[in-house]
Amino acid sequence: MRITVKGKNFDVPEHVRDEAIAKLSRVRRLFDRFIDMEVVFSEESNPRIEDRVHCEVVLHAKGKYLRAAAAAPDPLTAIDRVEAKLTRQVRKLKTRLVNRPRRQAVGPDLVGVASVTTEPFEDDEI
Repeated sequence: MRITVKGKNFDVPEHVRDEAIAKLSRVRRLFDRFIDMEVVFSEESNPRIEDRVHCEVVLHAKGKYLRAAAAAPDPLTAIDRVEAKLTRQVRKLKTRLVNRPRRQAVGPDLVGVASVTTEPFEDDEI
């Protein structure tokens, strides 16, 4: 998986870049079909905003895009928040992809059973 870290009007220090790559590469353990990941840092110039550093991650899988964004007072906290959001999305995607073939395999058998049980039993009084 290719990870690209860049800053938009923000100079990303080397230790932040290394931390982002280390923490966000953990997502690959959950689901290994990712092609590339793009991490973009930006900084809000308004001094009244407490969470000034924004971190946005776009994860490209085969035919799917996952996007997570978070803001924090410093870049390392923003990375932690984005990683939590992205982990949740990856688990949801994997569950959906794993359960789809199972539902399709069970689906035709249930249709036949449902049509048989629609008739009333002899003991039932109408």
